[in-house]
Amino acid sequence: MKGPVKILIVDDHQLMIDGMMELLQNHGNHEIVATAISAKRALEILVNTSIDVLITDVNMPEMKGTEFILEVKKTYPEIGIIAVSMHQEKHIVKDVLKAGADSYVLKHSTQNELIEAVEKTATGENFVSTAVTKMLVDDIKYPSIEELLSEREREIITLVVKEYTGKQIAEELFISEKTVETHKRNIFRKTNTSTLVGLTKFAIEHQLV
Repeated sequence: MKGPVKILIVDDHQLMIDGMMELLQNHGNHEIVATAISAKRALEILVNTSIDVLITDVNMPEMKGTEFILEVKKTYPEIGIIAVSMHQEKHIVKDVLKAGADSYVLKHSTQNELIEAVEKTATGENFVSTAVTKMLVDDIKYPSIEELLSEREREIITLVVKEYTGKQIAEELFISEKTVETHKRNIFRKTNTSTLVGLTKFAIEHQLV
């Protein structure tokens, strides 16, 4: 690419904007042409501003990050989009990438990862943080939630996370408490968890609740 990479940074925290600006201006041929603290303001800027790369937080006020990315890609398909997020849950990552983000960088990533993401995105390539890549690879290597757990086990997880007792689960599903306990042992084994907190996190990540 000839000339500097023209960048728009969007984040509702000025501190994050300032940090990314300083990093990118001091490393590589980058030009921060504008910043915005909301998706609405960013869309106004894009009307009259030519950029190569948009760096945007996923959690934005006024408009969901996925909605913002969809809108930008629909109107400005030539712009490379880097989603920056603290979340690495696979359903969030997949939703953001499906919305049109070209790259996905975690907020706790190294500075080099953000720089690499900008360089690759500016030339039409994709970049995903190392931790996210591992998660996506694991998702391919290991069975889906439907393959891992039976329908009955998924029902029980939902009730366990809602803090139903074994007796209440048995009454709800018309099975014995002994059967409930057997299912719960299998669930903890299959999900590689051992506590309610761990199981709740698993249930949220796999959209069971």
